[in-house]
Amino acid sequence: MIVVAAAAGLGLLALPALARVLGRRLPQGWWAALCVAALAAGSALVVLAGVATSLSSVLRLVGLPRVARACDAMLGHLIPSGSVVAWGVLGVSASVLLIAAHSLHRWRCITERSWLEPGVARRLHRHGAHEVVVLDHSRPRAVSVPGRRGRPGQVVVTRGLLDSLSPAELELVCAHEAAHLRLGHGRYLALATAVERAMWFWPPAKASCRALRLALERWADETAAGEDPVARARLRGALLAVAVESAEPTLAAFSALDGLAERLSAMSEPTGASVPALWWPVLLVPGLVLGVISAFALAHLGQGAYCALSMPHSCTLG
Repeated sequence: MIVVAAAAGLGLLALPALARVLGRRLPQGWWAALCVAALAAGSALVVLAGVATSLSSVLRLVGLPRVARACDAMLGHLIPSGSVVAWGVLGVSASVLLIAAHSLHRWRCITERSWLEPGVARRLHRHGAHEVVVLDHSRPRAVSVPGRRGRPGQVVVTRGLLDSLSPAELELVCAHEAAHLRLGHGRYLALATAVERAMWFWPPAKASCRALRLALERWADETAAGEDPVARARLRGALLAVAVESAEPTLAAFSALDGLAERLSAMSEPTGASVPALWWPVLLVPGLVLGVISAFALAHLGQGAYCALSMPHSCTLG
């Protein structure tokens, strides 16, 4: 069951990347939610499988050999407890947890440092509940910075962006960044940052995190421009004018170069594009199957773990 859980977790981590072609035609809010669910569930399964694989080795190390033998019988280890491979799996699992924790802490620190005090940047105006501030920098950039501790969220634009866009285009860019703040995309980006770095041994996870980031950008594009063809054309023009390579994907950046072609294509079309009804099973069934397999494996492991840890002398472990 450990192998089943681990395989299901790796499959879920790869699913957004594999289904990205269909995800482009979904409403981007739904597609982003599916990506988040797959990344979160897949990461949890991989970590739990790794910990379960090495659990008996840890129990023997802390002086609980009987419980360790019960775990071996219950879990049906393919990797001998105490072996170099078992300790290696434990090391990888520990690295995943440590890197994820460090990435979340780093994301929090970056968002804290990115919030600009009144003396650092000029307040331009407010966009709903959020401030629009101008940073004196020649490079055209626009990012959204979540608020903290009672402070409002900020849409940070540079002087270079003001010089590159018309007032109408600038308003759409501000609406795009305000949509990131209003829709809570910062939490999604924190998850993407943690999973991308923590799952360093599984390359498809990185591609799935890129799919999530692009879904968030397209979601904000659609929220800002709506169905107005003039607004969509203006937003497309703004993208062409200021697109640059983004070195730090922690914050939502309007001008990120990754996924630019897809965003430009989406803004060239009217809204309402969707996956044909016959394609929905192709998109949803793999995730549902992996979810059912994962739930079954976790229930089996959980039942056996409770039995082994609470009644190691009397529990019948096949």
